[in-house]
Amino acid sequence: MYLFDASSIVNLVKRGVVKPLADGVTLDLATYESLNAIWKEQVLLKRLDEDTALEFLDVLSEVFSVMELLSIRGLEREAFQYASNEGLGVYDASYLYMAVKGGLTLVTDDDGLRSRASKHLKTASSKELVEAYRA
Repeated sequence: MYLFDASSIVNLVKRGVVKPLADGVTLDLATYESLNAIWKEQVLLKRLDEDTALEFLDVLSEVFSVMELLSIRGLEREAFQYASNEGLGVYDASYLYMAVKGGLTLVTDDDGLRSRASKHLKTASSKELVEAYRA
């Protein structure tokens, strides 16, 4: 089973490949991070027009309504310790901690997180999952 971070979810949605998301979970914070990523691409980077951004948001909303959303509530100390020990931000460390705790494969397109996480567990990128699901 997979734990998807926001970067992998956004990239899967942008590729139009959401089937892999049915085989995993994510953190509740991925909702906000994903929305922020689409906002950034539309408003700051001008890579998306408003209609396309809103279409992505609609798909993301559907994805998050069916995915199991985990929370670090009650586990803040552990996530913080992972952040401190691994040199990660708390958001990234939260994904890492919950994947380790659950024995899950971490799916991320963040090279820094993937590099650190691979010392603790199996990792994959969204591109690798797309290739596996198409095979």
